[in-house]
Amino acid sequence: MEEVKILIIEDDASFASLLQNQLSMLGYSPYDLVHIDNLAEAQEIKLEFEPDVILLDLNIRDSSGIETYEKINSVFKEAPIVVLSGMDDRNLALRIVAKGAQDYLLKNEINGGALDKTIKYGMLRKTFQVKLSESERKYKDLFYNSPQPMLQLVDSTKEISYCNQAALKLFDADNASNLIGVNLMRFLPSDRSLTPNELMVDSTNELQVLHSLKGNVRMVQVTLNPLQEEKDAAICLIVDKTEEQAFEQKKYDIIAQAEEGEKKKIARELHDGIGQQLVLLNLLLQNIEAKEGEQASLDNIRQLLQSSIQELRELAYNLLPPALDKGFVNALERFSHRINSLGSVVLNLNLSTALTEDSFINVDSFNLYRIVQEVLNNALKHSKATRIDIYVEVQNEHLVIVFRTLSIG
Repeated sequence: MEEVKILIIEDDASFASLLQNQLSMLGYSPYDLVHIDNLAEAQEIKLEFEPDVILLDLNIRDSSGIETYEKINSVFKEAPIVVLSGMDDRNLALRIVAKGAQDYLLKNEINGGALDKTIKYGMLRKTFQVKLSESERKYKDLFYNSPQPMLQLVDSTKEISYCNQAALKLFDADNASNLIGVNLMRFLPSDRSLTPNELMVDSTNELQVLHSLKGNVRMVQVTLNPLQEEKDAAICLIVDKTEEQAFEQKKYDIIAQAEEGEKKKIARELHDGIGQQLVLLNLLLQNIEAKEGEQASLDNIRQLLQSSIQELRELAYNLLPPALDKGFVNALERFSHRINSLGSVVLNLNLSTALTEDSFINVDSFNLYRIVQEVLNNALKHSKATRIDIYVEVQNEHLVIVFRTLSIG
């Protein structure tokens, strides 16, 4: 039989002896059976004997009732306790089982089978408790020592219940008390952040703007999963994408600068090279006197040359509008003035007072300018607009451009 250490706490020596005899007959080793009759001995025996199961009488020499259970349970925290109860203690025994005791046995009904079954159940429970404790310890180690910021939330309110060390660092928190009880949404205030209802989904790949306790801004990915074994709780994994985003932005800026430089070079070569040659050629043609019958052909050549010069100028301008050299706002204002000077449409440009050229530092001004041009061209061609209003403003760190048109019909 498996070795099982049993501690009998009973002040009735004859009943304790009866228990020991029954246990020995069941195959338990007498060397693993220890009997004491008071709490004081329990403290002493703890130093040399660690029981697997405790058979406890509630009324012993120096203690009685629930107090006996509570004190023994505080000394032997890991051992399952089986309460030995008389008929008049049955209700009390049930209350103690509700507080955490393994089971109870009525003294006048104890037999070998019931005793053996109760002890084996106690051992099985202890095994499960050890495995559960080990699992909880591993989970806590994984949670608290994870290099990724992790939070446990109250699922219905999104308040933070627990946080690991990586989360403290991400949120610029000195200790856990700075975060526990705080709503996660406080740190995701922008209009791109998820609402509490949206956070109830399993996960999201959308980047969020996170503001730390010290006001530092980070780009993060939030993944949320409900805990199956815990009611109204969820695990939140936060991946800091700030450095990755900064690298991507830097890479994009380098490519954009290279493209812009190449466009400037091509535009300059078209304007100063081929363009000047065509202008010179046009001047030379002006000085040529046509022979009889050749004037019409010469006029066609001049017209074709003028058209080529105009197309070349437009191509050079479209490659990189010179107005963009002085900023996007300046380019928009000049573009608006040019449209209004045609007289076919009224274009009202409404710029927010908070808008400056610095608002476009992280914006691809060239492509944005092209988008504005394309929208206006479509409005003029397809809707036959007579009035166009453009509103440009900054909202929650985002650039917003709104077009409104007044069309014929």
